Amino acid sequence: MPRPLAEDSGPSMTAGKLVIEYLGLADALARRYRSSRHDPEDLRQVARLGLLKAARRYQQPLGHGFAQYAVPTITGELKRYIRDQSWVVRPPRSLQELRMRLNALRQQLAQELGHEPTAAELAPAAGVTASEVLEAEATASSMVGRPLDGGEADESDRRPVGERLGRDDPGFEQVDDACSLAGALAGITEAERLLLRLRFAEEMTQEQIARELGVSQMQVSRLLRRLITRLRERMRA
Repeated sequence: MPRPLAEDSGPSMTAGKLVIEYLGLADALARRYRSSRHDPEDLRQVARLGLLKAARRYQQPLGHGFAQYAVPTITGELKRYIRDQSWVVRPPRSLQELRMRLNALRQQLAQELGHEPTAAELAPAAGVTASEVLEAEATASSMVGRPLDGGEADESDRRPVGERLGRDDPGFEQVDDACSLAGALAGITEAERLLLRLRFAEEMTQEQIARELGVSQMQVSRLLRRLITRLRERMRA
């Protein structure tokens, strides 16, 4: 924490000078709220924004030290940022605020009751129903997303979630193509069927097919090109 200036409460200390002098204070508070879900640089900028707001609002004649005044302002900005930016699926603001109020009441009631308070015990203290308590507590699951490449520790299937999601079966597309091709092949001659079988089933070259049928390679190439063009047009129709 930076050393307080002697003129901290004097009339000559401007907002700009306060911000420069107490940047270290803002950065230190930002580090307290560091977590894996938030960029440290974003938190630092939020803390510095809170410092600027505190410096602009600070009234020196009141006699309070600036650090004592600035800390609640900076932490308030950080808490609001974390509250607003932590939700993967954002619940209504009323539920967010109720959840925060319940968290504070839970600690107080736990000390009074000697055990973790139930929803029925929290409800009257918060002035809401037990079902509203349960609904607010359920919003905690909206704060953390589930990575597709991470497995679940309590499941027997340890594969990543992404590998367990449903996918299109390639067989469906193959069946569709086969049906389209069967329709296109209807009506072709036996010679054309032989030509297709030699080229695509037996994977013979055009030169080999030409020798097999006793024709020139140019004739085979021309016949295949015309036949394939006709089949493609039939499949697109």
